[in-house]
Amino acid sequence: MSSAECVTESVATVRIDLDGDRHELRWPRDKTLVEIMLEAGIAVPYSCREGHCGSCVTTVTSGEVSMDTCDILDEADLADGLVLACQARPVDDDIAVEY
Repeated sequence: MSSAECVTESVATVRIDLDGDRHELRWPRDKTLVEIMLEAGIAVPYSCREGHCGSCVTTVTSGEVSMDTCDILDEADLADGLVLACQARPVDDDIAVEY
């Protein structure tokens, strides 16, 4: 595997529907969704950035993410696709979320 292939595999694509706008971003696997949105200048809702407050909750409509910490969402929330964007990192290569 070439180094270019390794770089490609370490980045996912995410489509974000927020306040009537659609954004498409490259999502490095070592960053959270809130981090990449802030870096792109998108006014994402968030507060604590530690998985405790729920201000950044979003719904994954396509693809899979993992969360580092999740103190406030229960099993039913997770089953409905809710995730904390401040803790979410991509698992799949192509992900869609909506706020």
